Amino acid sequence: MNAHSGARRALEGAVTSKSLAGLVIFATVVIFTVLSLTIGGPAVLLILATLLAMILSVKSPDIGFVFATVVGVGNGAIRRVAGWLDPSGVATQIVPVLPAVVLVFLYITYFVLGRRSGADANAPKPFMLIAVVVVLAGVLPAGAGLLNNMLASALLLAGMLAFLLTYHRVISRGSVIRVIAWLGSLNAAYMIAQEINGLTPWDAYWVDRFGYSALYLGPNVVRPLGFGASAAESAAMCAVLVGVAVARLRVTRNPIWFVPVSLGLYAVLTSGTRTFALPALAAILLGLAIGRRRPLLVGLIAVGITLPLVVVFAARLLPAVSSPGAARVLTMLSGEENEQTSTVGIHQDLILTSLLRGLSSIIGTGSGQVSILASAGLGSSEQDISNMALMGGVLGVIAMLTIYISFVRRVPAAFTDEQVAPFLFIAIATAGQWMNVGYYGVTPLVWAALGVVFTVRKRRYEVDSDWERRAWGKDGWSEQVRRGLRARSQSGR
Repeated sequence: MNAHSGARRALEGAVTSKSLAGLVIFATVVIFTVLSLTIGGPAVLLILATLLAMILSVKSPDIGFVFATVVGVGNGAIRRVAGWLDPSGVATQIVPVLPAVVLVFLYITYFVLGRRSGADANAPKPFMLIAVVVVLAGVLPAGAGLLNNMLASALLLAGMLAFLLTYHRVISRGSVIRVIAWLGSLNAAYMIAQEINGLTPWDAYWVDRFGYSALYLGPNVVRPLGFGASAAESAAMCAVLVGVAVARLRVTRNPIWFVPVSLGLYAVLTSGTRTFALPALAAILLGLAIGRRRPLLVGLIAVGITLPLVVVFAARLLPAVSSPGAARVLTMLSGEENEQTSTVGIHQDLILTSLLRGLSSIIGTGSGQVSILASAGLGSSEQDISNMALMGGVLGVIAMLTIYISFVRRVPAAFTDEQVAPFLFIAIATAGQWMNVGYYGVTPLVWAALGVVFTVRKRRYEVDSDWERRAWGKDGWSEQVRRGLRARSQSGR
């Protein structure tokens, strides 16, 4: 009787969840259909594609995540093409929102309507703390205003939801790796083509009307734009590609991974974005430490031995380089940068000023200040700590330091786990840029990577994952080994 009633309750719960999911899908269909009929232009295709991805993600969440990543990373290229084809259309305004809509839909479908509870829906305390700070930063009326703060926090939180999707294995790790490999390689190839052949008509059209000073490496010299919403996000995607490809090359020994490593490194160097060019180079060196018994020691030795050689090589190569972006990176590596023309001091001043300004408040002045959504927004204050200081004040800095410390404590174990290492390298390649509101595609990838890294316990080789516990049984790996040794000794072998 009890078994029958329990099965009935489970069936009713499943039916209720499916009914609610069906209601959400139906409402979404109605809303998007009305919008499609009223706005027209390229926006129709984007909305219909988003709708299709959401419907398919009910059955396979990987589809929704891949779609959100493709649209997020390709946000800039989509907007530039749409603006070139239909300057008066609204497609350019809705593209940044679409990845966030899909990620929120995945969260609602699998964590709210899916009725996950207890250990199946929990999250690490550092993640919860930083999420609370972002929420508070969104409801503050100070800074750029309540509306801008709410919009910026909503976009950032949507990207951070990718953490839960990988932490609880709602989406597969293989899907994340594959979308980075393919999309990252295409983005890098597009940047290289722009470097060699110049901007396409739609890119040139956008630069003429909406270009900003940071796009230029010199008089009339525009950085490769790539697919991203900014040249910086495209460079970030290249660094992510290099990190993942280096880790996969180290683990699989498959030479095919040399292709994305080469594409990503070439593109990030020619972009001249040192924020990501230097971590990409570091990822190549740290790749030697993956799977080692003492990964940090191996990594430090590799960097210590190679760094002087890099400095000498950069100085020798600099006179022969024709790319302004690569020359900018090599000039810094060789130590030949002119203090009068260098922009390093400007970036340092921005970080320090933003940090001190944020620390003057306990709860900060809202997330709109680090978003380009607001006319008074900075777009970014260059680094996570200063961004969080502006957003959440002292509380924001504490939250960011907490998640940094928790991450660092998992680094040795993540290095030794060859399946987690690619995700560790994503976080390393984007260090200091985890909380950038304007990275519509890279931010979800970073937090998806952190979700995988945080499944690794702080003690070496101990992985907190349901599939591994099922594989080894409730007693764990060490007990299995002890039983095997005991059986062998008893049999006299």
